[in-house]
Amino acid sequence: MANCILCSTELKFINTPTFGSGKLNDGSIVCTSCFKKINNADPKMAFKLKNHSLNDIKNLFDEKATKNEQALSRLEEIKIQIRQLNLTNSASFLGRKEINELPNILAQSEIIDNIVQGTYNNGHGILISTNRRLVFIDKGILYGLKVEDFPLDKISSIQYETGLLLGGIKIYTSGNTAKIDNIEKLSARTFSEFVRDKLSKPNNSVNNVASEVNILDQLEKLAKLKESGILSEDEFNEQKKKFLEKL
Repeated sequence: MANCILCSTELKFINTPTFGSGKLNDGSIVCTSCFKKINNADPKMAFKLKNHSLNDIKNLFDEKATKNEQALSRLEEIKIQIRQLNLTNSASFLGRKEINELPNILAQSEIIDNIVQGTYNNGHGILISTNRRLVFIDKGILYGLKVEDFPLDKISSIQYETGLLLGGIKIYTSGNTAKIDNIEKLSARTFSEFVRDKLSKPNNSVNNVASEVNILDQLEKLAKLKESGILSEDEFNEQKKKFLEKL
């Protein structure tokens, strides 16, 4: 028997894709485990694997690895932003699965400035305030990912109410009212007042956005210097820390 062209595992009946679905265009074969990896990365390529070469597969895996590295880097930046908020509520701890989704939700220039945890439309998640919008994210176990955003320029007002232990936030936009319940009592008030203050200073908000985007541009330039070998990893991290402290 031959070996898998990718991992060199000896091919047997039990670990060889059925009906020749694991064959490449040169006749070489991948094992069932490698075939699943290809399918996870690109189902269309896996479906017509016989039309592709070993180089096509390697390029696919390299591209996926690069995207994963970029996502992890962006997640690290987001977590740094959250730590710098010095939150006293439980959102950053109990909302970890939602936070892990943020690299795929937030734009590169978006900056998080506040977070609370609560329930919305029968889903439990986190409400995030950024320099552009409010976003509710619910990474449910059964129903997947749910995201609803409220652009700052569409919000007419934000209100809150509190009970003995918990509170709620109402976000009023044109023709719609969204209510997030079961928020920690103090957090409901401080978050709402924070957003109110931000909405009352549109000119300052615009200036802050411009400043934040400029810093992010500088970070991107630093990353390119590191990739080209001009900056070492330690030098990059030191400069990155200085820029993030300005946010």
